[in-house]
Amino acid sequence: MLKDYLMENFGYNEPIFLNDLSVEGLSDNAVRQGVKRLVGSGFLERYDSGIYYIPERGGLLGKSYLDPYLVIMRKYVQSKYETYGYFTGISFVNQLGLTTQMPAILEVVTNRESTNGRMITVGNQKVRIKKSTVAISDSNADLLQLLDSIGQAEKYSELTMEETIDTMISYVKQKCFTKEQLSEVSSSLTGATAKKLIEWGIIYEFAS
Repeated sequence: MLKDYLMENFGYNEPIFLNDLSVEGLSDNAVRQGVKRLVGSGFLERYDSGIYYIPERGGLLGKSYLDPYLVIMRKYVQSKYETYGYFTGISFVNQLGLTTQMPAILEVVTNRESTNGRMITVGNQKVRIKKSTVAISDSNADLLQLLDSIGQAEKYSELTMEETIDTMISYVKQKCFTKEQLSEVSSSLTGATAKKLIEWGIIYEFAS
């Protein structure tokens, strides 16, 4: 029963978090014991404490290994069904094309954290996670991510200020952000970011 459930709901190479695992008809203890048996039989692999996955067999390494980035993504950013966090800092500034730097430490803002910032390690990847000032969802994650990058632009951008602003304006247009969306997350804005939105002319690119 548990084996079929895991294959149907997760499949190969997807992180399975034991603390989040709930199977109808099975108690928490039964689930834990079942996971232990499936690890013993080789069906499941333990990635880290409380984290498992179903490996694919074969290939050069004999079996597949779980990507730590995917573990971070599923735990703190996005499942197959919902968004509850986003990457910030250098990783997103790099994604925008403002810098060629790659982060040694990933930064994540997430609904799944209650502190103002702490460091964790997933695999061999260091991650700084912190809570969000507003609830993150599918509808606002991209915008919150952009607002963070506006606040961090001068710190990380390798482009001229004009190129940096043009890049951010292009992103607003590409995502079709609206004034209503901005209003809904306005409580997350710092004074410095709000000032840049106006002075850089970005605020005027939000659709009505």
